[in-house]
Amino acid sequence: MPAGCNRSGLCPALSLLAPFYTHRYGYKLQVSAFLNGNGSGEGSHLSVYIRVLPGAYDNLLEWPFSHRVTFSLLDQSDPSLAKPQHVTETFRPDPNWKNFQKPGAARGSLDESALGFGYPRFVSHQDIRKRNYVRDDAIFIRASVEIPQKILA
Repeated sequence: MPAGCNRSGLCPALSLLAPFYTHRYGYKLQVSAFLNGNGSGEGSHLSVYIRVLPGAYDNLLEWPFSHRVTFSLLDQSDPSLAKPQHVTETFRPDPNWKNFQKPGAARGSLDESALGFGYPRFVSHQDIRKRNYVRDDAIFIRASVEIPQKILA
């Protein structure tokens, strides 16, 4: 059994991707992925979440965070052989939800909002096997945030 796996052979539990800023002087976000699922997707799905982290520019930004977020699992099939079929889900944050309010320095990793918001059943393991979503033991997840042009200017 590979290192980091549990007795039932499930591995790995959680992958935290490096935090990123949405744009210059933007929101600081972090994506997390549970390769073997989380919550209602545990054992059967890839789960993905995004959360707002305290960032250097929070006092310059409008709160709550309300920009459209899109997750994509990228199809690694050869585009010359077949059109890639990425798996995509999009949401607009609920401005009343705690996870999208201005983060305080006290928000810790054990906080109930630690995962942020996302999809416990983003894509099933069965669907992942149907195409080249995994290639050379790697998957690619893209998280994009729609920022209005007036903010970027």
